[in-house]
Amino acid sequence: MRKIRIGSGAGFAGDRIDPAIDLIKYGNLDYIGFECLAERTIALAVRQKMNNPDEGYNDLLEERFRLILPAMQGSKVKIITNMGAANPQAAAAKVAEIARSLNISGVRIAAVTGDDVLALLPRMLE
Repeated sequence: MRKIRIGSGAGFAGDRIDPAIDLIKYGNLDYIGFECLAERTIALAVRQKMNNPDEGYNDLLEERFRLILPAMQGSKVKIITNMGAANPQAAAAKVAEIARSLNISGVRIAAVTGDDVLALLPRMLE
């Protein structure tokens, strides 16, 4: 059986980044997770997205990925996160933009969508 090593890079939206960087560099990890959502956090993200369709993801996403991506160079670590919050597609685009700005190529990014039910509310309330 193949063993995998998983580390936790965040346990809430405002968690510190320096321990995650150490885990990426020295933890011999296969995966690192950044768990950044709670009910309040998602509500705030939805409001941000309603005000600006290019927002609605974790406020620290850019700051974190500007540190995470260089630390991952030459590493096998894969990131799993819900930092996309109410706008995972915009978050994925932002991470790609950050990678380009840092001249980091070969970054594979995916966004999971399909859980936004706001458009269904009017019909459900009839």
